[in-house]
Amino acid sequence: MTRSLHLSAAFAAILFAWGANAQSYGDPASGLSIASPAGFKAEAGGRHPQFDVTIDISSKTGTPKAVNSSGQLCTLGFKRAAQNAQLTREIVNEQMAKPEWQQLYRNMFETIGTVSDLKLFEHQGFTGIELIVIPKAGPNAQNVRMFTSTMETAKGRTALICVTDQASLAAALPQFKALRSTIHAPE
Repeated sequence: MTRSLHLSAAFAAILFAWGANAQSYGDPASGLSIASPAGFKAEAGGRHPQFDVTIDISSKTGTPKAVNSSGQLCTLGFKRAAQNAQLTREIVNEQMAKPEWQQLYRNMFETIGTVSDLKLFEHQGFTGIELIVIPKAGPNAQNVRMFTSTMETAKGRTALICVTDQASLAAALPQFKALRSTIHAPE
């Protein structure tokens, strides 16, 4: 009996420590949420012209490196889309696999920069598009890299946009993908 109490106490302490290192956030109105991995902090984001709701994500350790003065590393955003209401998971996945649909995303991001490394990913059973963007404008734009992950559901578009510098990008990609894996997109 005593041994199981000690194991239970140890397990509770581990869970508490893990929870203290990670900070999750969810928007109850939209259903958008993130269960941030340890070392990251998520909180309500500000107004954004492209999204109805945003969640700001920062690194508690300074790694990956944020390129803005606020220390914000990523924005998780959701935009409702009434035209998506009739989309099923199967329809979304078929569309995302089509080269012409991928080109639409490439074109959308090429308005702000040079697009590279366009790839598909799967999350919540939906196929999404990830890509890297080198911005055309902004402070030190040639040295900035944006990692974006976008997915469509019947409720709308969810996007994770993370920004770091060129030197940090390769090491940051696994962390950005780990963040993406903890997102819950409204379905």
